[in-house]
Amino acid sequence: MNEFLKLVQKKEFFKHHKRVLIALSGGKDSMTLFNWLYRYKKELKIEVFAAHVNYGLRDIADWEEKKLRQKMQALGVDLEVAHYTEEHFSEEAGRIMRYNFFKKVMEDKKCTALVTAHHKGDQVETILMRQITGRRLRHLTGIPERQVFGPGELIRPLLTFDKTALDAEEYFEDMTNAGNDYLRNRLRNQYIPALTSENPKFSDAVLDMSKEISLAFSVIKEKVVDLGIIQDEIETQFFLQQSKALQYFILQEYLEKFPDLQVSKPQFEELLWIIERPQQYRSEISKDYLFVKNEKNFMIRPKVSFKEKELDIREEDPKDSSFMRVDIPLTGEIKIRQRQPGDYIFINGHHKKLRKFFIDQHVALDKRENFLILVEDNIYAITDLTVSDLSKALKNDKMKRTLWVKPIIREDIDDA
Repeated sequence: MNEFLKLVQKKEFFKHHKRVLIALSGGKDSMTLFNWLYRYKKELKIEVFAAHVNYGLRDIADWEEKKLRQKMQALGVDLEVAHYTEEHFSEEAGRIMRYNFFKKVMEDKKCTALVTAHHKGDQVETILMRQITGRRLRHLTGIPERQVFGPGELIRPLLTFDKTALDAEEYFEDMTNAGNDYLRNRLRNQYIPALTSENPKFSDAVLDMSKEISLAFSVIKEKVVDLGIIQDEIETQFFLQQSKALQYFILQEYLEKFPDLQVSKPQFEELLWIIERPQQYRSEISKDYLFVKNEKNFMIRPKVSFKEKELDIREEDPKDSSFMRVDIPLTGEIKIRQRQPGDYIFINGHHKKLRKFFIDQHVALDKRENFLILVEDNIYAITDLTVSDLSKALKNDKMKRTLWVKPIIREDIDDA
């Protein structure tokens, strides 16, 4: 298949890669890819390895694995196999497991490239799936030919090839592809054929649209880069000075810095609304990330990147001005915790909700998580910030206890 060799050489897919891992499902697509790379490995100056995932979803899955092992052994190609062991299968769970396995094999075999057999038809299906499921415009640019992956790069050299060009003679036919339980199968078996009957060049039209979107986003990205605004933290005032349309795309570009963070359309719109509001903000946007807005900037932070606080508590005066003095009643249960919804503090002669107190006093977000000292559920102090009127009233009382407290910042567990 000289067309394949010419394309790979022209695009220099393997210029910086010598050890290449092929994702081998056993289907016609991946077997064709394997055959072509194996045939031209000398011309491309690469050593090929293979990785296969046995999901155990079909009765013949183990037999297919056995046949692949035999073929790779006969050719002298190192094959690694993983088995899906979760009780329930989903396409998403399978995808995550598959790519985690590929990363591990790349590391173990010192491969710097993973190659998959996605072809032109897969590209069209992916674009349509994303449109049907309501993904943002930037995701309609389709599957990239190359992207950073694991210890190297993920390469898809077949994206311009029609499935009819794939010529493997030995492969396994996955009969589940004929069913319509999954959206991708319905697209492949029903929707795309129906639309192609209306327009024989329907698939080409989808790809042309995707290309135009990609070009448009290139222009947008150049504009955003010229602004110099995409940093770890974005200056809120400068962001709000831009047009609404540009704000929309600046935030999208910023979110691209976090490839494992999935933000839904409603979440995205809510973030834009939060940025416009004058109040500070801190909240989870996923199990791994926080969205934080302080007086000057907004940012996304991994949860583990926030320093964990501890409290140094002493019952004797340390003669150190960095400690806060807190007077509390002689009796009563002492509690130390962070704030909770509905907390009140008695201060300046008034009972005030803690949230309202923080807003009125313009308390920085990180200090809003400072420990509270309570006795019988009454707040006597917000450590490193203030003491309540309850504590102040006890200052000259002989029947009291006195604590000296100081927050300790413990280094991050993991800043990666």
